[in-house]
Amino acid sequence: MKKKRKYSLILVIVVFVLSMGVFFLLYYVDNKYTARGDQAIQGILYVREDDPLHYLTGEWEYYPDLLLPPGELEKHKGEYYSRYISIGEYGGMDLGDKDKSPFGSGTYRMTLVLPEKEKRYAIGLVEVFSSYNLYVNGNLVGQVGNPDLENYKEQIQNRVFTFEGKGNTEIMIAVTDRHSVSSGIQFVPVFGLPLQVNLIRGLSIVGDAVYLALTFCVFLFAVYMFVRTKKAEFCFFALLCICVMGCSSYPVLHAFVPVKVQPAYGLEALFYYLMFACVVVVQQKILCDEGNFSKILAIVLAVAGVLIFVTELLCSGIQSAGGLYLVSGITEVMKWFSAFYLMFRSVKDIQQKYSSVLLVGITAYASSLAADRIWKAYEPIVGGWFTEFGAAVLVFCVGLTLWIELANAYRFQLIYGEYSRQMEQKLLMQKQHYEELTQKMDEISKMRHDMRHHLRTVMAYAQQEKYEELMKYLQEYASVMTKEEKTVCYCRNMAVDAVIHFYAGELKQRGILLEHDMMLPENISISDTDLCKIYGNLLENAVDAVAEQSREKNPYVKILTKIKNKKLLIEISNTYTNEIQRKEDRFYSTKHGGFGIGTASVTEVVQKAGGYVTFCTEDGVFKVNIFLPVKIAAEV
Repeated sequence: MKKKRKYSLILVIVVFVLSMGVFFLLYYVDNKYTARGDQAIQGILYVREDDPLHYLTGEWEYYPDLLLPPGELEKHKGEYYSRYISIGEYGGMDLGDKDKSPFGSGTYRMTLVLPEKEKRYAIGLVEVFSSYNLYVNGNLVGQVGNPDLENYKEQIQNRVFTFEGKGNTEIMIAVTDRHSVSSGIQFVPVFGLPLQVNLIRGLSIVGDAVYLALTFCVFLFAVYMFVRTKKAEFCFFALLCICVMGCSSYPVLHAFVPVKVQPAYGLEALFYYLMFACVVVVQQKILCDEGNFSKILAIVLAVAGVLIFVTELLCSGIQSAGGLYLVSGITEVMKWFSAFYLMFRSVKDIQQKYSSVLLVGITAYASSLAADRIWKAYEPIVGGWFTEFGAAVLVFCVGLTLWIELANAYRFQLIYGEYSRQMEQKLLMQKQHYEELTQKMDEISKMRHDMRHHLRTVMAYAQQEKYEELMKYLQEYASVMTKEEKTVCYCRNMAVDAVIHFYAGELKQRGILLEHDMMLPENISISDTDLCKIYGNLLENAVDAVAEQSREKNPYVKILTKIKNKKLLIEISNTYTNEIQRKEDRFYSTKHGGFGIGTASVTEVVQKAGGYVTFCTEDGVFKVNIFLPVKIAAEV
């Protein structure tokens, strides 16, 4: 047990370190906040001729609680309060003040110093909450929703706007929000040449679409397996895939369809917390946990997701940001508690099958949560968020675990089916052998009954001294007796003899030659069960192979058994015509998909007994040679 716990601890540390290493690499390579390029200083950004792309993270000149129209700043220069902020620095228009309303209006302003030669530029805006007007040099370039306080209309959509510009160019984004827990500009705008801006946007959409498509394929697999197996874990795994798609589909959705804040973002939060609940249930099912704590935790997480969904729907009535900060803190604790509980269960049950695979997925997802908290200033350029990568690994590991479990169940079903078939065959052999013995006993009874009449006849001829007639009668009786079929005894081991009798009968019915030379004692150190497995599986394969051959090709089966130098030598060979497919020492089955069970069973029995087996083909003959160390009856 201590070794298992030590192994699990090492596994957790290795996966955590590798995951954090990957996230650290993403933070510096695929991050708008750490991307190369100049940044604005006090609201002014100098754009060089050879700099085609900029991520406008800061410093934006921000006017809180003001929805400024074009030219308003020039008329009242210096009269309005402003401050410099970076995108994502605050979660809403409250600017970190818990007593202030998280909703309202605000205006973002930045001055771009462009090259003197006029060019066409583009600016990409991602999910500005919840409506805005984009002005360039006082001209309305783009609008999503309507931020006007009297005609307010919320709308969310990822957009790219183009404009002609040179020299000093003023960009103003006037935003109003009344219904989102994250108000204002929360995602970094992208500025540059239209080709580069649209290329980045297209790559991001393609990446998200591929991610969703793969998850959808896994979902279809889960649904199919649930329909086939009726196992609850596949049902919850399908729900897990739905939740992952639900909380990761917004980039693709918002790229093509304008939506309202609610219920879209409420559903995103709902899917996110239901994902935790599904993982808890799937883990419980896989580990065969009969306790109630996992069920209670899953219910709590599901209820929390519903409550957060309702909270987001009704958040417009919140007067201060303190309530949202409280909800955020509680949900953060729940996420971390769930992640550590999942890790604890996997470590605790590491001795159970598949638990290590689950532990890898859960640790990777917990690492993504940690990375999301450590490197808060992260927004992917073309890839995904830390938690999306973690969720992908988690789904993969859960799916792999269920796949392994299903494959093992299928393998067990095949083995059990083969075992049942062999048992039925053994019963059939015993029944046939019993019927043959019964038939011979009946014949002996008849012979004993008829013997009295024969003796009387012989005595009568003898008493009458009719010796010539007596000899003629005895010769006639002897000729009748020789016509009776003799019972063949293949070996002294009754169990093996019964097996060979069965397959010899099948070969005789098909008119196929059976050659045999067997010297197998009645009692040796190998059990009758193992001997029957060897002879039964090999003879069954041999009979199946020759049954398909034309009688003109003289098919045959040959059995050779002898003991020499305390080794049992078994050789069974047969002709064949069909192609034999093998991979190293394993043969593909001709009766079902996958590898053959019979030859594998023979190999296992021989190796268990300390012997070895060889399979070879030559000139249309398949030959099996088995060498087993044995002790004869006197030594056993």
